Amino acid sequence: MVEKSATFDFGTPGLIEALPPPLRDALQAAGVPVSYGDGQQIHARGDLKPGLSIVRAGAVRFGNVGRDGSYMATALLGPGQTFGEFTLFADLPRTHNADAVGDTVVNQVSRARFERVMDGHPELRRQLLASLASRLHQALEFIDDMRRLPLTVRVAKTFGVMARHATGPVRIRVKQTALAETFGVSRVSMGKVLQELEAARLIRRGYGAIELPDPRALHDWIDARIQVTPLETTAYDSL
Repeated sequence: MVEKSATFDFGTPGLIEALPPPLRDALQAAGVPVSYGDGQQIHARGDLKPGLSIVRAGAVRFGNVGRDGSYMATALLGPGQTFGEFTLFADLPRTHNADAVGDTVVNQVSRARFERVMDGHPELRRQLLASLASRLHQALEFIDDMRRLPLTVRVAKTFGVMARHATGPVRIRVKQTALAETFGVSRVSMGKVLQELEAARLIRRGYGAIELPDPRALHDWIDARIQVTPLETTAYDSL
C-alpha cells in the first residue's frame, strides 16, 4: 500500500521537482535553510518582504482567522513546493499566515539571490511562469467546485488528487480536523462527509489516516457526479 502525507495544493506538482537537476541545485543552493518548530509562524498576512520560499522538510500550512475567530486553512504544502512568487514579480503582500506543521525546514531565497540565479539560468523564468499558470488554472477549478459541487464530492476530489497516479490502495496521513479547516466546515460536518464516503466503500477511516482501497473506483464515483465536460487532465486531476 502506498502511503502519503496530505498536501492541499490544488494537485499541482512542486516547482523543484519540475526543474532540470542543474537548475534545481542552483536554486536550492541560493537558499538559506531556516528551521521552524511546530506551529511557529513563518510569515504573517500583509508581510511585504519579498523572497522565494522552498519547503525542504516538514510542511507549511496557509490560512487566515475570520472575524468570528474561526480559522480556515487554504493550503498545506510539503517538500518541493514553493511560495512567495508574487512577492518577487509583483511586489504584492502576503495574503495568508504561514505556519509550520511539525518540525519544518524552509529554504529562504532572497530577491537578490533569486535574481542572480535567474540571470545565470534564463530558463527559470519560463519554468516559474508555467508553475504559476498551472496554480492559477487549478485554483479557478477549485473555486468552480466550491460553487457547484456538494462538500462530499469536493472532499472525494481531494483524495482523488492525492491518489491520481496510484495503481493500488493508498493510505493518506491526515487528521479530520485538518480536513475540516481546509474546507471551512466544522469537524462534525467533515465527520458526516467521511461517514458517507466510507458507507459507499470509497474510503476507510483509521487513526490519523484515510485509506483508499480502490482509487479507480473513487475516480469513477467522482466523474459520475461532475456535471461539466472534464478537461483533458481529467476531472479529478483538476482540484
